[in-house]
Amino acid sequence: MSKKETEKPILADEVLGKSEAFVIEHKNKFLGAIIAIIVIVGGYLAYNTFVAAPKEAEAAKAIFKAEQYFVNGDLETALNGDGVNAGFLQVIEENGGTDAANLAYAYAGICYAQQQNFDEAINYLEKYNGNDKIVSPMVKYALGNCYAYKENIDKAIKLVLEAAEEANNITV
Repeated sequence: MSKKETEKPILADEVLGKSEAFVIEHKNKFLGAIIAIIVIVGGYLAYNTFVAAPKEAEAAKAIFKAEQYFVNGDLETALNGDGVNAGFLQVIEENGGTDAANLAYAYAGICYAQQQNFDEAINYLEKYNGNDKIVSPMVKYALGNCYAYKENIDKAIKLVLEAAEEANNITV
């Protein structure tokens, strides 16, 4: 006898029967997995829509007046606010995790650097975590200058060179 004659053919009904049995046996697990996916995706979308987006908008609005004080050279008010409007430090405290709070770290660090409070400047500038093509090189440059004033020349040179390289690669 040949090998083909001894093998039992696979019947479609048999395979479907086994698949159906598997699905029926595990339907609660499948249903649970589908519901979990729906809940996770729905929760993520709801969080972004109803929590993160409004918080980001509120933070952007809060930082606006502090930026105006900064541009006008009123660094103390830019940092601490004017009693009505928040300063950079309050934006950081109340709106952590937002893009505006991240930007406020950069502004606060630059304010402290201009006030020659280099330890505080370094503290805030190092907390800036962004890859903006304009702000990031400026923060590295300011941080490098702070380290230069603190006589950490190796770190200062490294940061200033990184800032120059990043700024050199800006394409408009």
